[in-house]
Amino acid sequence: MQREQIEAITRDIGQQEVLEREILAIASRERQRIGRELHDGLCQSLAGLAALAAALWRSLAASGQPSPAAAAAELVRLLNETIGEARDLARGLSSIGLNSADLVGSLESLARNVSAAHGAFCAFVEDNPCPDLGRETTSHLVRIAQEAVRNAVSHGRADEIEIRLACTAGSGLLSIRDNGVGLPEKWRDHDGIGLYTMDYRARAIGGSLTVEPQARRGVMVACAFPLLSNYERQESIGDAHLPG
Repeated sequence: MQREQIEAITRDIGQQEVLEREILAIASRERQRIGRELHDGLCQSLAGLAALAAALWRSLAASGQPSPAAAAAELVRLLNETIGEARDLARGLSSIGLNSADLVGSLESLARNVSAAHGAFCAFVEDNPCPDLGRETTSHLVRIAQEAVRNAVSHGRADEIEIRLACTAGSGLLSIRDNGVGLPEKWRDHDGIGLYTMDYRARAIGGSLTVEPQARRGVMVACAFPLLSNYERQESIGDAHLPG
């Protein structure tokens, strides 16, 4: 292969990687924007409605109208429940714990939020402690876990999900297993963007992603990644930088 061809291929690969990072950065900013709008807009409006409904309930109860008061009390309960769901959704669209928590704390928070918001049992298990992975790697791994869990709940209709993290000498493994209905027949095209972004995030930290059906039921998503030294992590920041 001639030098000009090699240079052209190298240039195309570099441009593709830049485009991939830009697409994910745009998606991340849009997710943050929607999360803020949900929290600052919809949640605040619902809170105002709940306050009015609570005032109506107290007024009806004080005037000795038990049936309308009971209906108003049920309205208050449903509004507060909806507020909680909207806030959970807003948190899910925003960075979960990445500003203050490490990888373990973020994955624990994800498991708790999924269990509370979706009614599915979601557990986090840490087999072997991981060293400090740095914000970049942590962000990618949390996003992979979020997407895998979202697919398990939305597409797989799973009611049991396990997020597992294990680190050994030189490598780490993040896996998400569920007991859902499994992969659709054309699973690679079913949720292509989600799969594509998970795969890109795995590659951005020098790792690899596998998505495969389990033996009996459900799906396993696994991201194997290297444990970089501090020097190697600093060297890779410029190549794989992407906001959470």
